[in-house]
Amino acid sequence: MTTTPRSRFASALIATVCLSAVLLATGCSQDRSVFRSTALQPKAVSIVSIETGNTLWTKDVPAGQQLMIDFDRKGQGGEEYSSPNMPATGMKWELWSEDANVRYGTKRAGGKVLDSGKIDLPGEAITVDVKILRPETATN
Repeated sequence: MTTTPRSRFASALIATVCLSAVLLATGCSQDRSVFRSTALQPKAVSIVSIETGNTLWTKDVPAGQQLMIDFDRKGQGGEEYSSPNMPATGMKWELWSEDANVRYGTKRAGGKVLDSGKIDLPGEAITVDVKILRPETATN
């Protein structure tokens, strides 16, 4: 039995509408970033208030690990997707092992979560500050 192009289109349209409804209902913004540390470039990631200059959160990312941060933005009807200027009201973070397939805006696969948490943000303008830390010197 063969399917017509029209029935394939209808199936794809239904799947897209259902997925969109789920994503909009959860209010997620897909505002994710991944920071990988290496032996030569270990990183520290901080969330800083632009208005006050105060550091709201910071995390050192050990060499060989990766940090994924995911900002939550409140909105209705997709505003959180179309308005990157909408201030984040929360953030989830996960520290992953080096072998994890962690990518911006996608699901994670492989590896394992080493640490995680979430914080509330004040709903004001923030910036992500990434510092390259001093590499560890090898001891023989």
